[in-house]
Amino acid sequence: MRVAIVKNRKESGLVKRTYRICVRAVAGIVLGLAALIIVAAIRLSAGPVSLEFLKPQIARLLDAPGNDVKPEFDSIAFEWTGLGQPIRLMFHGLRFANGQGQLIASAPGASLTFDPRSVIHGIFLPTSVEMERPVIEADIARDGGIFQRIFTSQEGGAQGEAVAILIDQLLAEPNYDSLIGQLDSVKVTQAKVTLRDLKSGLIWVAPSANAELKRDTAGVSIKAAARFTGHGDPVDTSLSGVYTRDRSRISVEARIDGFKPWVFADMSPDLVLLRGVDVALSGRLQIDANGKGEIRTVGVDITGGKGSVTLPGVLPVAHEVRGMNARFFVDATKHTAGIDKVEMDFGAAKILVTGNGERTDDRRTFSGRAEIHQIPIDKLGEYWPLDFAQGGREWALANLSKGALDVAAEFSLSSPVDDISDMKVDRLVGLLDYGGMTVRYMPNMPELQDVSGKARYEKGSLRFDVQRGNAVGLKVTDGVIELLAIDLPPPQMATMRLPISGSAQDVLRFLAQPKLGLPKEVVYDPKRIAGNVAIDLSLAFPLINALSVSDIEIKADANLTSFSLQNALGEVDLTDATARLKYGASELSVTGQGKLDGNAVDITWRELFAAKAPFRRRYDVKGTVNAAIVEKAGFPSVDSFVTGPVGTTLSYQVATNGTSEVVGRFDLKGAKVFIEPMGLTKEAGAEGLANLTLKLGQGGKLSSAEFEGRGAGLQAKGLARFATDNVLQQVTMQQVKIGRTDLSFDWKRQPSGVELSIKGQSLELARVREMIRIRDTVAAREPKGPAADARHSTKMDIQVQDVILKRGSLGYLNGRFDMMGERVTFADLGIGGGKGSTFRITPAQSGRTLFLYVADFGQLLSEAGWMDGLVNGYLHIEGKFNDLWADPPLEGTLKVGPYRLQKVSPRPDVGTLNAAIDGLNSAGNALQQFDSLTASLVKAGESIQVRNGRTSGPSIGLTTQGIVDIGKETAQLYGVIVPAFALNNLLSNVPLLGPLLTGGKDGGLFAISYRLHGPFDDLKNDINMMSAVTPGALREIFTAPPPPMPNTTQAPPPATR
Repeated sequence: MRVAIVKNRKESGLVKRTYRICVRAVAGIVLGLAALIIVAAIRLSAGPVSLEFLKPQIARLLDAPGNDVKPEFDSIAFEWTGLGQPIRLMFHGLRFANGQGQLIASAPGASLTFDPRSVIHGIFLPTSVEMERPVIEADIARDGGIFQRIFTSQEGGAQGEAVAILIDQLLAEPNYDSLIGQLDSVKVTQAKVTLRDLKSGLIWVAPSANAELKRDTAGVSIKAAARFTGHGDPVDTSLSGVYTRDRSRISVEARIDGFKPWVFADMSPDLVLLRGVDVALSGRLQIDANGKGEIRTVGVDITGGKGSVTLPGVLPVAHEVRGMNARFFVDATKHTAGIDKVEMDFGAAKILVTGNGERTDDRRTFSGRAEIHQIPIDKLGEYWPLDFAQGGREWALANLSKGALDVAAEFSLSSPVDDISDMKVDRLVGLLDYGGMTVRYMPNMPELQDVSGKARYEKGSLRFDVQRGNAVGLKVTDGVIELLAIDLPPPQMATMRLPISGSAQDVLRFLAQPKLGLPKEVVYDPKRIAGNVAIDLSLAFPLINALSVSDIEIKADANLTSFSLQNALGEVDLTDATARLKYGASELSVTGQGKLDGNAVDITWRELFAAKAPFRRRYDVKGTVNAAIVEKAGFPSVDSFVTGPVGTTLSYQVATNGTSEVVGRFDLKGAKVFIEPMGLTKEAGAEGLANLTLKLGQGGKLSSAEFEGRGAGLQAKGLARFATDNVLQQVTMQQVKIGRTDLSFDWKRQPSGVELSIKGQSLELARVREMIRIRDTVAAREPKGPAADARHSTKMDIQVQDVILKRGSLGYLNGRFDMMGERVTFADLGIGGGKGSTFRITPAQSGRTLFLYVADFGQLLSEAGWMDGLVNGYLHIEGKFNDLWADPPLEGTLKVGPYRLQKVSPRPDVGTLNAAIDGLNSAGNALQQFDSLTASLVKAGESIQVRNGRTSGPSIGLTTQGIVDIGKETAQLYGVIVPAFALNNLLSNVPLLGPLLTGGKDGGLFAISYRLHGPFDDLKNDINMMSAVTPGALREIFTAPPPPMPNTTQAPPPATR
């Protein structure tokens, strides 16, 4: 154990001695080195120490084993500038060449600091390099990786390899195998950098650029700054970036200031438009690439100051720029690119552009949106590209003014992936937002003012959606103006839809513009109308300067409220109307309700304007109107026929040739109807209906009236025709039923009077008399009317199966007769009553002859309801009218053939001979057969004077004379009754004594005077029995004298014909 301790002690002392020796040695070395350093420092502080004598050895030291780069230099020296500063090895005229002897880098001067550890290895390995005033030239080839694009020439020049070598070494782990294996940083100061664009030949030079490459934990970082000149104004640039140590990523950020885009205009024909962009830009470019320099993403932020933009061939004028901002991005991994924004401030207007692009295997596409805000519309042409939608541009510049406009363009572009010059526009949509604008939509039409809304341009069509506007006092809301195919050759088309509202007067002033070409029939004087109108107006026309009415297609759909129109129909006013109006396809239609002359009606109005239209104009009216409205409407008055309210369904249609037709259906229940020619009156409240069709010639001349009606016992259907002066010419009645009259007739006016043809089942004679009376009244009132013509001359053909009298019938009536005034100038009639009768009047010298024959006069009296009690007996009357008199009298003879009397049962209102028979029976057999009855007749007016009337039979004879008033249907007859006529009358044949005793021919010695008087249906007889014993000469004192008759023996007054 002791031995071990001693042994340990011996070993410990050996260590201590060794340590003391080492300390002394080191101290000596340090002292020696310190002395050497002190001496060297003193020498270096005096200035660089030339090492020319060591050039070969230094060159060998710098030439690291395996290194392909051979350094060369003109001179070398050590330099130390003071404490705290590294000792540097200074080279002058430094050059590096590769193994092929190509110069890869050069610098007038360079300095190196060294890794001390490399000296131990017997070589000098620099840890930093600083190059002063190097010359760097780079070609921009625009292909390959990012750094290859910048630093590698197409010919493979060697200078760019120096950078690649530096980057490779800086990215590698520090080593002693390479000349720059320990290099940590490289600085370049005052370098002259030259950039050449190989395609355009443009050159930019930075005479004093600075840069630094530095190795750090992340990889290699770079910082650089330079000012380039040569093409355009000077541009300041700065660069910073990192190349990761694992060579997977390159991140670069570049900043630029003072750059003007026009400098790129000469680099490519695709960029020629940039020549007019004179705006100084500042911005930042961020690039992220993979280790091979292939770009993955690019981000660009740009700001610009004042300047100008001039785009010849695109925009007609230069624009002052007050400022701009832009941000772009590119994502090469996704093959997309985008414009986040490009904002440009032109002062009066502002532009914003956004968009996104994409690249596929064979094509590039880009979709974007450009916005321009607050363009003064009066300066729209300064912002609208010359070649963009030329047709729309021309129209807009010619027809839009005032106000401001926001414009947006949405577009899609595409090109082959390898030929961007073959770019095509796949989609282009222009969007406009405008306000306060004035639109001139059609030449010579009122402008739309204060127009606000939106517009859209797409596929060659420009559509304006007008939210509001006004024109000539009208409001326009939600309108549409569309310009079609404006990119095609002219003429282009325009369509408009303008919902317009305003007063009816303002709307009419608008529609009355000659350019619209509306027919004058529908363009009323604005002073005549009132109310409110909301109209949806549509126009279509070509965009040509010489626009004619025929070029314009017009449609309108309007609603009228509180509408009124003075003299809507003649002098009839339309008021309080609510209607819908449509116009289009050469047609105008109006439907609604209103008041005509204060009467509520439903109205339909149509106007057709086509050349071959079925009609030109049509009105339909339904309602209750006063009959007086007819005359106010411009038609012949009906006041003499109808008064009061009439339920009316009426249509008025005008044909293309100017003729017209009125078709009406009338409910006459509330009206009073008076048909004067027929003496018919229908009081208000009684049922009555009428249908009427009027046909009018050009100018509204009435040509015909077709009518059908019923009411107050009348049923009528017929047709009236009128001359050009609205004078009635012809009336054809297919049916007339009134009372017991049922017939048809044709009434026709001729130059000399009228012609009348009557056919039918029955005719009431009393109605004929009343009609003649009324005719005469109307003729006196209207001396130039049809009644006066009929009074002047009437020629009549008649075929009636039954002529009805007050209490009986005359049977059929066939034949013809002519009248002049009240005078029958010719007659040839067959009458069915009395087993057949004939009545003739024929012209004769100074008058007319009359012939009447009745086969059975007794039967005629009974059938006619005039008198019962006469059996058989023909009636034969012949006479002559003396037409030399104004009221020609008739003188003639009457003869009644064999007949007899018979007592009958009285019929109401029909006279009988019962009383006369009773009276006669007192003198003999009144029921005997009478041989005949003769008398002389004188007719004057309505009175017939009977003279020398005689009749006799075996037992009774009878004389009579007196007056029969056919107008009043009364008789006053007197005479004598001779009993035992055959015997009693013998003495009348004795000369002298016979007439004295019997009273004359057919008298008797014993005779009874009588008097028959009163109305036909109630004749009274008075018999004076005292006259039976009175001699014939004195018998007449018991007989009443006859009433006075006209003296036909006097000279006649002048007859009027």
